[in-house]
Amino acid sequence: MRRWVLRQFRWERWLLPFWKRAPLAVRRRLIWLGSAKFLVGVAAVCLNERGQVLLLEHRFHNEYPWGLPGGWVERGESPLTCVVREVVEETGLEPTVLDLLWVDSDGEWVEVCYLCRVPDREPVIQQSELKGYRWADPNDLDVELKPSQMQALAVARARLAGQPHPFFAPVPQDR
Repeated sequence: MRRWVLRQFRWERWLLPFWKRAPLAVRRRLIWLGSAKFLVGVAAVCLNERGQVLLLEHRFHNEYPWGLPGGWVERGESPLTCVVREVVEETGLEPTVLDLLWVDSDGEWVEVCYLCRVPDREPVIQQSELKGYRWADPNDLDVELKPSQMQALAVARARLAGQPHPFFAPVPQDR
């Protein structure tokens, strides 16, 4: 008897009329409450006019002290706005975002990497978070970056060379 009752009770039949009439703000809040929560971070492959990439030595990153400029997206902020804000805050350089490079996730956080151009001048680093910086040849790094940032850099190198990166290569179609 119980199974028959459960089969006859259809949630959408009862909830759909309320859902359709609910204000957008209420529907968005209900979706937010029922959705997974995770952090979103951004990183920037910042190239100067000589084609060198900007690397920053972070004070609080123990495993990979060297990395790309970036940070966490704030509530109500888009990743694109965040990457510009973070590059300016950390380096004093005003970036021009050229392209989206890479999105990576482990289920708890999402990292979005962008390709940017910055003026060919020395950055003024944020001393509270950073120890130092260097301009490096993107084809010959002498430091190890996080794997997701290494992947973003590989995509940037391929894109700048006019070649598709193997990860983004078109899937061959069977004829």
